[in-house]
Amino acid sequence: MVTAFLFIGCKKEGSVNEIPYDLTIEGGINTYTTQQFIRITKPASLDRDHASAVSNATVSINDGQHDIPLKEISSSGVYSGVVMQNKNFFKGYTLTVIYNNKKYTATDTLLPVLPIDSTYIPAVVTNRNGGYRVTIPKHTFGTSTAQQWLILATGKTWTESKFDENFPFSYSHTFGTPDALHPLTQQSRVLDLAISDHVNIYKFSLSEAYSTYLYNLFQETDWKGLLSSVPGNVKGNISGKASGFFYATDVEMQERPLKTLAGK
Repeated sequence: MVTAFLFIGCKKEGSVNEIPYDLTIEGGINTYTTQQFIRITKPASLDRDHASAVSNATVSINDGQHDIPLKEISSSGVYSGVVMQNKNFFKGYTLTVIYNNKKYTATDTLLPVLPIDSTYIPAVVTNRNGGYRVTIPKHTFGTSTAQQWLILATGKTWTESKFDENFPFSYSHTFGTPDALHPLTQQSRVLDLAISDHVNIYKFSLSEAYSTYLYNLFQETDWKGLLSSVPGNVKGNISGKASGFFYATDVEMQERPLKTLAGK
C-alpha cells in the first residue's frame, strides 16, 4: 500500500552520516485477501546507495487472539502469512519484528470502509474526442472521513504484494489544506479512455493514526515549498529505530463502466 512513502529525513542538527533508524517496515493487514505481506529493508546510506532486504527476521501478526507467523519469500525481505481473522473491525492488529536481538512492534485499528457511492468518487469524467477523460486529483481536503482511493483502467489491478509498483493512490483528508495563505497547485492524474471502457475503483479505510501520519508525511513531500521549514523525520507507529507505518485497512473494490460516472 502506502508505506512505500518512506524516505531518509534530514536532521536539523548532527552528522549527515547518521541514519535515524535501523529498519524500514512496509505493509499491514487488509481485508481484501487473507494472505498478508510485510517488507523489511535496511535504509540506504552513504556506504550503501540502495535499500537492502532484511532476511532471517522473526515476524508475526497478532489478530487479538493468536500470533500468526510470517515466513520470508526467497530472501526478498518480504514476509508473508495467512491471517484468517482479517475482519476484526474496531479491534487492533499488532505486528512484531525481531531482528538482530532487537524487537519492534506496532499496532493499528481496523475500521470498516464506507461503501463506494456514485455520488462521491474523487474523479471527474468528461467527454473528449469520442471517448472519456478521467481527471483524478491526488488530494481532497476537508472530507468527513479519511479515505484512500485507487482508480485503475480495466485490466489493471491492485495487490498488496507489489511493493515496488508505484500505484497512483489518491487521498481524502479530514484536515484542511496545509497552507491556506499559499494555495497548493493541485496534483492530478489524467486517463484518456474509450467510451466502452471500465475502471476498477478501490477504496481503503484509514485509521485516525494512519491518516494523520500520511498527512504529516505529505507535508514533507508533496506539499514542501519554498516557505516550508527544514525537513524532519516523520515518525510512524513502529517502536524503536524503525521507519514506516504498520496499518490495518478494509478494502472495497468495484468495476464501473465509465458512462455511469460521466458528469458525476
